Amino acid sequence: MIMPASPLNWVVVVADGDPVRAGWNRAAQAAGVAAPRFVTWASVLASEAGFRRGEHVFFERLQWQPSNPVGGQRARHQAFEAAVRRLDATVAETGAVLVTAPETAVLALDRNDRDAFLRERGVPVLEPSDPMQAGTNIMQPRFAAADDWIADRSHTTLYPHYTRSGVEVRRGPAESSVNALDIRNMAEMLEPDGIHAVAWLHRAYLDNDFYDMRFALVDGKVTHAAGVVRERIIAREWYGGRRRELADFQDRFGDARWSKLVALAERTAALFPGIRSLGVDVILDNFEAEYVFDVNPFGAHLPGLVGDPGTIGEGVSVRAAVLRSLSFSDR
Repeated sequence: MIMPASPLNWVVVVADGDPVRAGWNRAAQAAGVAAPRFVTWASVLASEAGFRRGEHVFFERLQWQPSNPVGGQRARHQAFEAAVRRLDATVAETGAVLVTAPETAVLALDRNDRDAFLRERGVPVLEPSDPMQAGTNIMQPRFAAADDWIADRSHTTLYPHYTRSGVEVRRGPAESSVNALDIRNMAEMLEPDGIHAVAWLHRAYLDNDFYDMRFALVDGKVTHAAGVVRERIIAREWYGGRRRELADFQDRFGDARWSKLVALAERTAALFPGIRSLGVDVILDNFEAEYVFDVNPFGAHLPGLVGDPGTIGEGVSVRAAVLRSLSFSDR
């Protein structure tokens, strides 16, 4: 069992009411470090937040609740960018240390700029598509946030909601199939907020479903991995237990292709320095095509999953793994 090497002084900046606090407290217990202090984004923006020299400072999303009707991601991204810059300045004045570099995080959350950045550096990403070709491509908000949505051709959780004053786009409780005209109309309504549209890919079919692969990377190395299914809203995501889709992948494609996926995730992480815990989603087909599909500067969302043997995440969650890493680096 890996034990932490030293005490850890750390802080998490969160939105009021964000349930992520419980996850961080559980991670601290699992990693054998002291519980964090929590500081609210409201106090940061009001210049009332206090940090101490040597503290490691994590930050979570500025807003954690999804909105309905859908929209407003551009404005929320701009607010987040301003907030992390304020936090960066405040932390620098006190001698504390941000665990995630603000500029790198902002880049990762802008899917259009991020894909252009990766493409220029030779990392495979899906080719851009015209949002007005909705129904033939994969669309997401340009600016990743807690209220993400996805439309994979005609499969989506979005639907047009008709009101007395017009039409709005809403998020439903489950995946549905909508016609091409509805998809195009919704894309047109959401386009002012920014749409990230890419070419469609026939995803790998594993364990009776279509999966992407999600990797957690701590200090640039893969520690956790699981398959994720898109276009669904799941009330309680849970990745613990045996991952049948990974076993199916190994049986069908073998170790060599798995090593390619791991190498692609780690190559991507190397391009986002200053982020100790990064999530990388890889979209792949049933043959040999693999592309980076998403990058999460808040770390991979894989609740319930414990890390692979021989890694810093062995036997613990993604959050606990990064706390373990920080406790060693503080020696």
